[in-house]
Amino acid sequence: MKVRFESGALVLTFCALYSCRSVQPPVAREALVGSYVYKSEDPEGTATDHTWDRLVLQADGRYDLIEGGPTKPKSETVGAWTTEPSEASGQVVVLGNAGYPVRVEGSDVRLLIDDDVGIWYQKVR
Repeated sequence: MKVRFESGALVLTFCALYSCRSVQPPVAREALVGSYVYKSEDPEGTATDHTWDRLVLQADGRYDLIEGGPTKPKSETVGAWTTEPSEASGQVVVLGNAGYPVRVEGSDVRLLIDDDVGIWYQKVR
């Protein structure tokens, strides 16, 4: 039995299969260094627990995370950060026991907090 693929159908099939399995290549550590702010796709413009959230990844491997807002006390956590490979996302930034998958979209660098609901830290340019 012969199977014949049209060239367009073969390319489409390959692209569909590849995109399901493609993983973003690792980002250079130097590109991750910098200040990040909390972002949410929540359309509500109300005050949140995250108004003051800021994350700084330093070149020496240290981080400073400030969290809080009008409805949550302000707190600060400092420690060491690293990166690890991830099958699912390509790369994860690890702060203590928390891991944040890295996503680069154009010139935006994002550390995903919860991709399902659209919450992340975004690097300030």
